[in-house]
Amino acid sequence: MNLKFRKSISKDEIQKLPRYHFFGKIVVIENQKAALRAVKELEREKVLGFDTETRPAFKKGEKYKVSLLQLATDSKAYLFRLNKLKNYSEIFEVLSNPEIIKTGVAIKDDIKALKKKEPFIAENFVDLALVAKEMDIENFGLRALTAIVLGKRLSKKSKISNWERDKLTPAQVDYAACDGVVGYEIYQAFFAS
Repeated sequence: MNLKFRKSISKDEIQKLPRYHFFGKIVVIENQKAALRAVKELEREKVLGFDTETRPAFKKGEKYKVSLLQLATDSKAYLFRLNKLKNYSEIFEVLSNPEIIKTGVAIKDDIKALKKKEPFIAENFVDLALVAKEMDIENFGLRALTAIVLGKRLSKKSKISNWERDKLTPAQVDYAACDGVVGYEIYQAFFAS
């Protein structure tokens, strides 16, 4: 494990950092054929960045299921529109594959929410917040870790948006891709030899 990172960062310091940009390929997946093609590619990977997005609820008692699953490599972000797909079993096989590391921040609730869509056994997930705590890093949210580890500012402008809309906006697609990819990049930085 790489222990060279600073322990904390302020919001003001984060604001001064250059914005994180992902320049790889983004694949928005809205049908089974595209999902199967993506799964075949993902099954060849050793490490995947992981995140989910859910439509926010603003009324008491109102709840929504996970709308979007992000799985990412260093060069490609796969955005699975779960609200548009009928079958998740092949996708969730990737999440159950013990040979593939899935990594993100505060992933326990994401996994729990995905299991409400279809039960699966979550295998080989690494929560970067827990890794950061072990390294005595005090700020361990995704935005703070992106700043501390990658030296970039992660935009959170599209976090509270309707992830179930018929067509995602370019800002939503960019936001979701970045959230998935930074999980991959932070993992690689933490465990670089």
